[in-house]
Amino acid sequence: MSKPGFILAAEPGHRKAAIIAARELERRGFPHLLCPYDYGLPEGEWISNITEAYDALSLSTAILQATHAIHVGTGISVTYMRHPADVAAAASFNHEISNGRFTLGLGSGVNELLKRFGVQPERPLAHMRSYVERLRASASRQPLPPILIAAVRPRMIRLACEIADGPLGANWALSSMPAILEAIPAERRQHVTVGNVAPAWITDDRGEGLAFMRRFLGLHMRLANFRDYFAEAGYESEAARALAAIEAGDGAGVEAAISERMADDIGIFGTRSQIRDKVEAWQAQGVTLTISTLLTIKDQPAAVLRASELFD
Repeated sequence: MSKPGFILAAEPGHRKAAIIAARELERRGFPHLLCPYDYGLPEGEWISNITEAYDALSLSTAILQATHAIHVGTGISVTYMRHPADVAAAASFNHEISNGRFTLGLGSGVNELLKRFGVQPERPLAHMRSYVERLRASASRQPLPPILIAAVRPRMIRLACEIADGPLGANWALSSMPAILEAIPAERRQHVTVGNVAPAWITDDRGEGLAFMRRFLGLHMRLANFRDYFAEAGYESEAARALAAIEAGDGAGVEAAISERMADDIGIFGTRSQIRDKVEAWQAQGVTLTISTLLTIKDQPAAVLRASELFD
């Protein structure tokens, strides 16, 4: 089994700690980390109370300057928040100073969150194609890093393989990987990176891990794009029950709609050996796996280092 990558977040007050954690991950031989585009929100709330955002590109730059070997990427930079010429300049800078250790992960975000910032989303496929075209055009004299595009469903996966270097999924179901790989054109399968970010919870108490996964996936059930993907991945009844609970204002019902089978198919939770087995199963599918400990504890750098000890 190869070591997976990690999502490394940096909320205010923990930014220096994130850089220290990145150095430690590098020392321990982990291959990559992704810096998320984080949203600031009060404890226990979701979507309706989001008030600010934390930039993934800034954190990536700081980590690249503090490390020597580990690969770093944005997971993701939201296209609507920065002009493509601005992103191209920052991405090219990171690419050059790191000797090719940077990957630009781009995503159009989700409508429910974008509207909190006054953004009126465009049609996702057309928007992403146009954004990448403008980004490349604005960097005619600046070498760009590899580009991954956040993709959950087949059409965006195909686009990611056409105009970029592959798709970066999030919360994919392991059982749906054959269908996901089938969406990649045959002539591109040997030339693209297929990545997935999976939520993780370390525990000897399966009930505790299941409760966390229901909370985590319940939050994503509130986002239409993820809900549609979950239905397509074989969890149509779970998605239907969650939608009914959302419409009824029943938060507990949304989480209860997540079956144990669904939680186990998407999440990585349990004991050390169970987590290692699941990581191996993902890697056997040819997926570049990134583990996310987001929502576990407030101090994300500490959570990442704790999780990394599973692979020593």
